[in-house]
Amino acid sequence: MEESEKNQNGNGKREIGGCSYFNKNCWLVKNLNYAPYKRCRYCEFKFRHCLFLQYQVISLILLALSFSLFLVFEKRLSALAVIVVFGLIIVYGYFFNNSTEKIIKSNFTLKKTKDALKDLTDNLEDKVRVQTKDIQEKSRYLQELLNIKSDFLRVVNHQLNTPISVIMGAFSMMDEKIWDPDKSMEAIKAGFERITQTVQDFWDAYELEGEKMEMKPDQTDIAAIVEKLIPEKQKMPLAIQRKLSISVSGPTFKIPTVWCDGKKITHAISNLLDNAIYYTEQGGVTVSYELIDKKYLKVNVADTGAGISEEDKKILFQKFSRGRGAGSLCPDGSGLGLYISKKIVEGNNGEMTCISKGVGKGSTFSFTVPIYQSQQSSGASAEPMVKKDKIVVFEKNNP
Repeated sequence: MEESEKNQNGNGKREIGGCSYFNKNCWLVKNLNYAPYKRCRYCEFKFRHCLFLQYQVISLILLALSFSLFLVFEKRLSALAVIVVFGLIIVYGYFFNNSTEKIIKSNFTLKKTKDALKDLTDNLEDKVRVQTKDIQEKSRYLQELLNIKSDFLRVVNHQLNTPISVIMGAFSMMDEKIWDPDKSMEAIKAGFERITQTVQDFWDAYELEGEKMEMKPDQTDIAAIVEKLIPEKQKMPLAIQRKLSISVSGPTFKIPTVWCDGKKITHAISNLLDNAIYYTEQGGVTVSYELIDKKYLKVNVADTGAGISEEDKKILFQKFSRGRGAGSLCPDGSGLGLYISKKIVEGNNGEMTCISKGVGKGSTFSFTVPIYQSQQSSGASAEPMVKKDKIVVFEKNNP
């Protein structure tokens, strides 16, 4: 009943089993333009495969054979025998007709059941596939969190233990009067500065990861920032020890002011210079500038240092990641400097890239920032040459 009612509604009428179903495979149905028998509503066979057609052909052959025998053996074969044969054919046809209808309906029901089971199986397989993929993604995410946690604890352990050990050693030497107070105080001060810088790096990474760091873009003189940082980096003990040359390659054009958060960009440039010094044993570090389509200023920090392999480039800007052999040149690195610098640059609508020809062939870290378009050159109110939909503003929460 339910199936019958369903077939009477909507598209069910034209589906197999529906009252308006039309078997286009059957020559007889196509020529008659309607289904001559009820069982035709459940049939998808071609005309030559029709069971009733086969019955009719057999019946005609038997009738033809009976009449032929009657004509040939008129004296021996009575008319009654022909009538009996004809009657048997009719009775057989009646039962055959009912049987074929049941067979066709049964085949139809079986086919529908198989189709339903197939759909159910396919749906279950799809659901299992989706659930499996979801579980795998969550598993990967949890594994990443565990890796980050392990890296974090490893870095914290190293970055804090080392300066604390230095401070404790300085206090011990002061107590035993091995060092003079001034030298001990310098070591203690350096240890505290390193702890402060480590904590600041962790805090910056946390804010940038959660997009909580506030960017305050303004008209900024990048050249002035670099000119101020260069003398500071030249005085670094490591730069002096390795006799590194740290300089600016004079541009052939006037360096324009840019639109960015000057304080944050200063931090990013300082990180790039520190990174270049840490991983350069001989030679030097050079800062240069390029104009990109008169819309962006590109700052390049090139060194003649250790270089970067293709494998290490894949993890270059990830948190806590350090290349192979990095520990031998800079054992105290946290793996956060490049990550923080890249996030700061992107937060100021810029991009950061790295080019290196390989291990031992130096590296060039570059970033772009939008040029500030002055009121005089634009003839309108001063505003940055930045697409509004690309300005990134972070919301800061107080710690």
